[in-house]
Amino acid sequence: MFLKDIILKRGNSKLKITYYSNSQKFLYDFQHIIRAFYPNAEINFGSGGDIHFKAQFEGFNVTIKAQEPGKELAARNFLLTEDEHESKRIFGKNLYDILKALTNKELPWGILTGIRPTKIAYPLVKANMPVEEASKYLQREYYISKKKSLLLLEVAKNEIEVLKRVDSFAACLYIGIPICPTKCLYCSFSCHELNKKIESLLDLYTQALLTELERTYKLIEKNENKIVAIYFGGGSPAVLGVGNVKRIFESLLANLNKEDIREITFEAGRPDTINESLLELLALYKKDFNMRLCINPQTSNDRTLQIIGRNHSFEDIKRAFELAREYGFENINSDVILGLPNEKEEDFQKTIYDVLSLNPASITVHTLSIKRASVLRFKWQDYWFMDEGTVNNLLDWTKSILSEEGYIPYYMYRQKNMIGNFENVGYSKRGFEGLYNVMIMQEKHNIYACGAKAVSKFIFENDRIERVFNPADIQLYISRILNI
Repeated sequence: MFLKDIILKRGNSKLKITYYSNSQKFLYDFQHIIRAFYPNAEINFGSGGDIHFKAQFEGFNVTIKAQEPGKELAARNFLLTEDEHESKRIFGKNLYDILKALTNKELPWGILTGIRPTKIAYPLVKANMPVEEASKYLQREYYISKKKSLLLLEVAKNEIEVLKRVDSFAACLYIGIPICPTKCLYCSFSCHELNKKIESLLDLYTQALLTELERTYKLIEKNENKIVAIYFGGGSPAVLGVGNVKRIFESLLANLNKEDIREITFEAGRPDTINESLLELLALYKKDFNMRLCINPQTSNDRTLQIIGRNHSFEDIKRAFELAREYGFENINSDVILGLPNEKEEDFQKTIYDVLSLNPASITVHTLSIKRASVLRFKWQDYWFMDEGTVNNLLDWTKSILSEEGYIPYYMYRQKNMIGNFENVGYSKRGFEGLYNVMIMQEKHNIYACGAKAVSKFIFENDRIERVFNPADIQLYISRILNI
């Protein structure tokens, strides 16, 4: 069965669901738990839907009702506590119970709606709670399935081991270049395609980046932070050109303490941006640093690559790997996506086997997210997709295959609108875990971010986080930084 066949409808129209609350409390969870149970319905705040959910808060007393026009379907009345986190969990469990009764469906991640599920597992692992006991706790208190709870605990344990390498003064630096040769069908990131106009701005964009970096170095010094991981992200950073990439590296190494840097990741990404000049430059820095290179096929099926808007073949990916190895790169990560348009179970299995044949140091397995701002969101009806059960089975199969090949799950995150409400997991050979990936997920260290669309995060006492957002538009970013 494919996604088209399981759309919830009334007659010939999409099911319409509304939700209303007289409080701002837990509105995010209210919406997203409903959406997880009804992924293909039209869901809006308000009233008048085919199904209407209402949350009424009166002090600590809460009532949730589910209604059809003229008929009450289910209701729950319960008490919250003075603890905000505990109350959020109580609210989620009661809403989940109503939705489970209405749909006869269970969610693999239960009531969790956040992108960092390992955060709830950290305290259990740090307290040395036995795995079986911790798994039962997660199943009971968050309705997480047994398989997902065991995966969560394993990832949390590995993340904690990675974080032992750094102290409380450690921080990360992100350098964003949100530009790609073409935009992929599933991408909702504010990424600019490399047209003539954008190409004419590359030098100016680099100058703006260097200017922002100069200001950032002063802030890093003021905060007494040590940059331990640097991440060149995108888009495709290589589009800046080798000369501009070199200028950025020279700035970094002239202003940061080289002894602190444990890892530099360069998101080389697609084979159409990887060439000998780039690899020759990066190889110069690989002599002194742990240089982590990302070459991301997403799929090994050429017909799917064309569907998603990538102008290359898997043979091009293989050649990029061979070229990288010629320049001495061993710490290579590869991203793959499960659930791409028109792919069947055997297509994804082929991708995993094909990528394993390249022997990357790490493999990040994403579950397709049909994001609101992506082209796919508006054209998804032109394709068919794997059903949730197949995706779930393939996630289990992938973990089993990668474990047999010596890969461990070391970080995890989740996104909105993922098929089956599942997860993304980074696997690596032991010793090749991406430090930046773990630090940005666990949110215990400052993240300095430069470039258009970049978001810096600063951590304060009691886990308070403040975010600073850069403009997404490249021209606006340039004008703000350079005061043009």
